[in-house]
Amino acid sequence: MSTAEEFKVRVDYTKTCQSRYIAHLDTIDVISKALRRLQLPYSVTQGCHARPKLTFGPPLPLGHASFCEYFILTMASPVDAEWLKTALTRELPHGMHVSKIEMPYTEKKTGTNGEKLTYRLVFSDNETAQKAVDFLQNPSVTFEVERKGQLKKYQLGDAVRQTKLSQYEDKYLVEAQFVQGLPDVPSVSKIVTALAEHLGESKNGLMLIERVALSEV
Repeated sequence: MSTAEEFKVRVDYTKTCQSRYIAHLDTIDVISKALRRLQLPYSVTQGCHARPKLTFGPPLPLGHASFCEYFILTMASPVDAEWLKTALTRELPHGMHVSKIEMPYTEKKTGTNGEKLTYRLVFSDNETAQKAVDFLQNPSVTFEVERKGQLKKYQLGDAVRQTKLSQYEDKYLVEAQFVQGLPDVPSVSKIVTALAEHLGESKNGLMLIERVALSEV
C-alpha cells in the first residue's frame, strides 16, 4: 500500500555488448534480482508474487544496443545516489552500466504524444548505407508485417523525421530520428526489419543498431 513517504528514482543505464541479446522481459527479471541482492528499501507490488515497483521505458528490440535505457523505481526511503550507481552496476551483466541516478524523480510523461528515438545504424560500406538512407527518407515506402496470422500494411510516412550519413574511420554511420507510439505509426523495430528486407543480400553490411537518445515527442 502506498505511503506519503514513497518517492520515485530514475535509473538510466546502457545495454551494449552481449547484454543486447537479453530480451526485455528477461531484462526486467535481471534488474529486479539485482535490486533484491542490494536489499534496497524499495516499495513492492501487491499480490502473491511481490516484486519491486518498477516501470520501464519502451522495450528495446532484441539485438539492438542502447545508451539511453531507463527504469523508474519506487522507494520507501532514500539511499546515496553515487553508492547506488556503483553498487547496481556491479550487480548487472557486462554491458549494462548505470550512467545516471535521478533521486527523487518527478515524472513528466503524459503518455499521449509518443516517443522520439534517435538511432545510429553502423554499416561496413557506403553503398549499403546510402541505400538505407534512401529507404528511410522516402515517406511513401510501404511494407507489411504479419501478426497472429494476419498481415498489416504500414507506410513510413512521418515515422522518420530526419537522417544523416557520415563516415567514421572505415565505418559508415546513419543517424536517424524516429517517432513511435502514435496511431498507425510503425515502431522502430518494424521499420528496421523492413529495412533489412529491403537491403536483401547486402543486409550483412548492417553491422550494429544502437539507440542513442530517447525522449517524448
